[in-house]
Amino acid sequence: MEIVGFEPRRTDLARGILIARSTRPQNAAEQKALWDALAAAGITEPADEDAPDEAEPDRQWHAAPWLPPAPEQIDAHRRALEETGAKFGLDGVWFVKVETGIDGVAWLEIAASEPQEEEPEEATVSELPPEVVDGIFDEGAREILYAAPDAPAVEDAAEDDVDEAEESEEEEVYLEEVPVESHWRNGVPPFEHSVAFPIEEYPEIIDDYDWESFGVALKMSGDSLPGEESIVNAFFALWLSVYQDERAEEFEPFQRADVIHDRRHRSALMWVERLAVPASASDQVHFLLWLLARLHEIIPIAWARFTSVDEAVKGQATGEPPFVLAGNPFEDRFRRQGEEPALAWAVGQTSWSRRELAGMLVEVALEHDPDDPKTAAVAERLLRRAMSFEPSSDAAGYLAIVLIRQHRLVESVALAEAAHSRDVRLLVVGETAEHAPDALAPALALLDSETLSETPPEEVADLVATVARHAPKHLATLLAQLPDEVTLVPHLYNASFSVERPQGLAILRRVLSLPVPAKDTGEARTAMVMAWNNACIHAHALGDYRLAVELADGGQRYAAENPYIFHSAACAYAAVGQIDRALEQVSRAIEHEYEHTEKMETDVDLSPLHSDPRFPALFNEWRTRRADLN
Repeated sequence: MEIVGFEPRRTDLARGILIARSTRPQNAAEQKALWDALAAAGITEPADEDAPDEAEPDRQWHAAPWLPPAPEQIDAHRRALEETGAKFGLDGVWFVKVETGIDGVAWLEIAASEPQEEEPEEATVSELPPEVVDGIFDEGAREILYAAPDAPAVEDAAEDDVDEAEESEEEEVYLEEVPVESHWRNGVPPFEHSVAFPIEEYPEIIDDYDWESFGVALKMSGDSLPGEESIVNAFFALWLSVYQDERAEEFEPFQRADVIHDRRHRSALMWVERLAVPASASDQVHFLLWLLARLHEIIPIAWARFTSVDEAVKGQATGEPPFVLAGNPFEDRFRRQGEEPALAWAVGQTSWSRRELAGMLVEVALEHDPDDPKTAAVAERLLRRAMSFEPSSDAAGYLAIVLIRQHRLVESVALAEAAHSRDVRLLVVGETAEHAPDALAPALALLDSETLSETPPEEVADLVATVARHAPKHLATLLAQLPDEVTLVPHLYNASFSVERPQGLAILRRVLSLPVPAKDTGEARTAMVMAWNNACIHAHALGDYRLAVELADGGQRYAAENPYIFHSAACAYAAVGQIDRALEQVSRAIEHEYEHTEKMETDVDLSPLHSDPRFPALFNEWRTRRADLN
């Protein structure tokens, strides 16, 4: 039996993993017996006392935490290891350890010495009280409507973009001027600066390092034995263990992390989000490179790439089935040799699947500007070849974008109709609305009832907002095509905040036509109630007082749930001279403890009531009751 890397610990910070290979696959009971034997010798941690899980898959590769021995224990551990290996048919055991860890205490001290800025928390409708919906207040100013905190005001969107860009530039300058200093508890971890397999984005990743989302994708080669996923998982755990410090409970080195396996292609994606640790990008990259080099000595790595793991990458990796593209050798050939030789290589090689080849061609195609006729032609050729490799890849969607940007709209619609994924239909409608709004009508025919019913409601709402912003004359047609499903209520409601007022009113009226959510349905019910109020506000602001009155009437059944409706209805009735009804709404708002009662008293939209002595009397009575309570 081959034993690699078995040596004593030098410090109390030593941690490691044990990788074993058996001569045949072992079932769950055999695996538990193996670990029990190694745990009894003190080589690994004791397994759970529970009986082995019969659903546990058979494995030929095995992985577990390793407790590196003290120097005086090394001989006894080796004998136990050899005896266990002979008993359980192990032909190889590998040990990998590190003897340092990040200094979380130092990081907390650094963080405490710097001024902290609170980040706004994202929230959905369901996270906010249902009554928080503003009415009509100041004359001449755009009325404030209730919105989820992450929904920007229409007028401020451009300014926000500029501010965000300026803040981003300032942050980049700051990071360049003040590089992160590394703080390790026992010297730096082991580093590697070169590996025996191709790895993309190195050393570029050091300059492009993104602490918010950092990872590596790898593709394995050699003999495929059951259980190799557990080996990758063990290296993943060892990687992140170095960034934890048991001395500081409040130290949280990262927000989320995961390893995703693409078993079909023997690929894996290891990623971490918001890795906030006192270690330079160079330290982090070269330590991870060292771990990959050790993994390569056990299971050969055919290709790897450092990557920033965005939502698109995660979406593919967590799809069904998962897909991880661990490199792009086609891109290198395309740049060095040209399009035809690179395509000839793709057609003739066998190491990468057709699905992976399609992904490579898509990546290269996306580097070509779809608005430029010359580069768009290259992108089109690559995408069509990608579709021939794998018809169900996302190449069809990107090809549709190219066709639309080149004003080949009829072809884009035909492509969407024939595409394997209905997502292409939504993409064609959205892209056409944005780049060729006058030609949107034929594309809207792609949105048949089956497509819309199979599309998640948030994506439908996003499409509605896109059409409202870029092709508003087609908004009514699209809204009429939407299914009458209650799941659309909160998403369409939120979409109304990202568009101009007339389009926002149209969207809200479609919300009001949907089935009424029950009172116990959370955000859907809250959004429906809010929609009555905001639609009334929009109609009043646009001068459509007849519609405002109609909406005020319809919202009465929900006003007790949201007293803002009383205020908005009072403004609507006052605008058409229905003084008695307007006064009644003010009275009911006060009765329901409306939180902006004082603003109603000075609201210029209620000025037709000011000459009626009943109006100030309502507020005098309200103040008297408050004084009595106090």
